[in-house]
Amino acid sequence: MLAKRLTALGGLVLAIVLLNLGLDVEYGQEAYFFPNLITYFLCLFAVILLVNEGQLLKLLKSTASFLWRWFFGIVGEGNPGRWPEIVQLIPMFLLLCFYLYFADILGLYFCSLITFFFITVIYTPVRPRSASLLKNALISLAFISVIYLVFSVLLQLQTPSALLI
Repeated sequence: MLAKRLTALGGLVLAIVLLNLGLDVEYGQEAYFFPNLITYFLCLFAVILLVNEGQLLKLLKSTASFLWRWFFGIVGEGNPGRWPEIVQLIPMFLLLCFYLYFADILGLYFCSLITFFFITVIYTPVRPRSASLLKNALISLAFISVIYLVFSVLLQLQTPSALLI
């Protein structure tokens, strides 16, 4: 249940960010039609998932309560299990900011690899050990390799040129 809410919230925030980035484009607006369409569907499915869980009102109440306590008191008292789900998404927001900023500088696929790796490390419920870090690195590398093959080789889409791939 928590994973579904986190997925829905992450999808909703990602959809809003992507829509804000894609709607204010003058040149090549036709190229943004399909990504914007996918983003609208992502937003719709995230809202449906939140409503289906019956947690939308509860989520809004807990977020408002958290903000009230955050402004006027101690939050969670050092126990992340007691924090609202929105606080647990802060690492994801920071990773997305890193990704959006450095994708043009370092390279789209390299930043995707780094971001995907850190997402798997941060949101894995077990403590990171060398074996699990190696497993996450291999899974990330395999996933980004498939993405690279699909988009660059099969579809022959151009990505921004940068220092790394």
